[in-house]
Amino acid sequence: MIPGLCGQCCHARLNQTRRGPVYLRCQLASVDEAFPRYPRLPVLRCAGYQPVEEPTE
Repeated sequence: MIPGLCGQCCHARLNQTRRGPVYLRCQLASVDEAFPRYPRLPVLRCAGYQPVEEPTE
């Protein structure tokens, strides 16, 4: 489970290195320099936060 807003954000991606550690990467950083590529967790406020949409049945 990812702490803070990133745990429910559609822009968050987990990247695993070849040696094993896992890092959270913000996909917004590729299009906007205002967002950190690897944010310090837990993120409590973020202008780019968008919750993951739950599938509707």
